Amino acid sequence: MSDDLHSLSGAYALDALDDDERADFEEHLARCATCRDEVDSFGAVTPLLAETVAVTPPPSLRDDILARAAQTRQDPPPAAHPTPTHAEDEAEVLPLRRRARRRWVALAAAAGLVVGGGVTWQVVDRATTSISEEVVAAPDARTQEVATADGGTVRVVRSERMGKAVLRVEGLADPGDGHAYQAWLQAPSGAMTSAGMVPGTDGEMVLEGDVTAAEGVGLSVEPTGGSRQPTTDPVALVALG
Repeated sequence: MSDDLHSLSGAYALDALDDDERADFEEHLARCATCRDEVDSFGAVTPLLAETVAVTPPPSLRDDILARAAQTRQDPPPAAHPTPTHAEDEAEVLPLRRRARRRWVALAAAAGLVVGGGVTWQVVDRATTSISEEVVAAPDARTQEVATADGGTVRVVRSERMGKAVLRVEGLADPGDGHAYQAWLQAPSGAMTSAGMVPGTDGEMVLEGDVTAAEGVGLSVEPTGGSRQPTTDPVALVALG
């Protein structure tokens, strides 16, 4: 029973439990720090559900869901047991129904939610949700993109509500031996503050620093390990709207 209760965190956060399940889980929650942490971790996501609007899902949604299900590790088959009595059978049916319903809840959440301002898929499963995905899925997320002289792209997605921004680079030129790309936050005064080292010529990162006060995000080639201030001309400068 205890193992089954551990799996109820997501359904509890989504208010998908019946009265008996909720009572059992809340009793368990009072003495399980792990489950309390899991429930708290859903706090940043579940309020967004109230802001969603229903739309007709795209034709590809069913295939996406089935693909996710195929990649998800399934529970092993149950070990063989003697044929249960009628009372034992009744006791076993209820947990199985509850587990089945939780799988539907989790699958529906993973399928995505459409929010105002554009179509954004919010992956609620905390095992696959990263900070960058949460930023991209934020209702107030705004995307700015520029091209580099070498044909690469630099994209910034910022959520002022979350106070975070994600940098995505594609097709950047090789910075050369002993060098790497470094991201910068541009203040209204024009001053640059390091936002971290970029993970390669194709990659994604959550920018460090106070992005809410920044007017732009710059990119420059710096010695491996980074610099206190840009030492080369910017490869790209993205103005944040």
